[in-house]
Amino acid sequence: MFIVIPYLTSNPAVYGIYTVCISISSFLVYADLGFVSAGQKYASEYFAKGDRSEEIKIIGFTNFILIVLLVLMSLVFFYLSFNPNLMIKKLATESELIIASQLLFILAIFTPVTMLQRMSQMIFAVRLEDYIVQRINILANLGKIISVLYFFRADHYNIVGYFLFTQILNFLAILSVLIIAKKRFKYDIFQLFSSIKFNPAIFNKTKGLALTSLFSLASWILYYELDPTAIGKWIGAKEVALFAIGLTIMSFFRSILGSMFGPFSVRFNHFIGTNDQEGLKELCFTISKVTAPIIILPIITLILISPSLILSWVGTQYVASIIPAKFLIACNIFAFISYPGSLLLMAQERVKMMYIVNALLPIVYWSGIIITYSTFGLNSFAFFKFLAFSINASIYAFVLIKFFNLSLIQFLENYIKPILLPILVLLISYYLLSGFLPMEKSKWNLMMVGAYASAMLMTSFLVLFFTSSNFKGQILNMVSLVKRA
Repeated sequence: MFIVIPYLTSNPAVYGIYTVCISISSFLVYADLGFVSAGQKYASEYFAKGDRSEEIKIIGFTNFILIVLLVLMSLVFFYLSFNPNLMIKKLATESELIIASQLLFILAIFTPVTMLQRMSQMIFAVRLEDYIVQRINILANLGKIISVLYFFRADHYNIVGYFLFTQILNFLAILSVLIIAKKRFKYDIFQLFSSIKFNPAIFNKTKGLALTSLFSLASWILYYELDPTAIGKWIGAKEVALFAIGLTIMSFFRSILGSMFGPFSVRFNHFIGTNDQEGLKELCFTISKVTAPIIILPIITLILISPSLILSWVGTQYVASIIPAKFLIACNIFAFISYPGSLLLMAQERVKMMYIVNALLPIVYWSGIIITYSTFGLNSFAFFKFLAFSINASIYAFVLIKFFNLSLIQFLENYIKPILLPILVLLISYYLLSGFLPMEKSKWNLMMVGAYASAMLMTSFLVLFFTSSNFKGQILNMVSLVKRA
């Protein structure tokens, strides 16, 4: 992220066009209408039974649904490549029109490849070996990073070539994964592809779970994935680029938090399976309490230094990104509540509450934008994303308070009181020395901002370590476990 984006952002208008295409390509993973996620559950069951034939039929059918929708979307992208103004507003020059057209054309060609990607992921995921897929993706992503030095050098800005190259690398990575699957699992790839067809029996088996997944996906898409597309359509490519800076940092945090909390989902289900409510309560309470400072303090640090971070990272032409970025970074500040809360609802199968939570996010977000956009412009997108997250977190807080049998005061004492002094230290540290932070784009300035932010954060954690016996005990316990391992 820190290596690639400074190169891409040197031309805000073109970077905005690129961001729209990347946003659309990210959206493609949701094009299965919930059938792939439902199919993966049943394919896992058949794998556990040793019935590879039925496993292949499930994977083939669910990817049939996906490829039908992907082909339709590919045709839409082909049409838009000849009419890019329908997708992106304010394409002022002939050069911008050509770039937008070429990017959309490349997207149309490679859209069906998403089916191969999901198919290969399913094969490894049902065997709990999807780490192999991640290793291949890491190699492909390293290639993308290195290629930046070729596509974006002095007096050379080839974003179309870069986009095409990244799509080719993705395709080669997918082919590598399929070859590994064939050799590692003796997988019948021919049978797999011949199973990509409609199967009424499998449709009836998967449709119920698929509908539940579809509702969650639809809410997630409306809330999380449509911003760049909507901004590109209603406002313009430059505004997409401005918004994308904060969105990139927010997505970076989302990836880290997903990795942090993901493994606990299985453990929650273990407690449900053994009907160990006390064990579930203890684990949920510990996770949320320990992760609160680990999440809140870095996010507050980033919010404070965001002006220097953004200007030293991508330059003064992105000064309008600072306010939206602050709100977008703040979106994850309540993750210590929302992630354990959502895992708890899922483990307890509280479907009605899950529907309410998923429905609220897009309703609050887009209603707020429609009402306030004419007044606040681009900032309304960032503010209402934060507000929707906050309302979402308050519902999860209510769920956790009730589950833990705590009062609101007890809840605040456990979660907020221990980090008040470290937060105060962060604020004082920033306002004492913020005048010395650089405000111009350069690698050295970015490194200086990073070093200062790290020093602020380490100081706040040291204060927390010596003032919170609970946090100190957790750290010492983890150190002890590492030594024993």
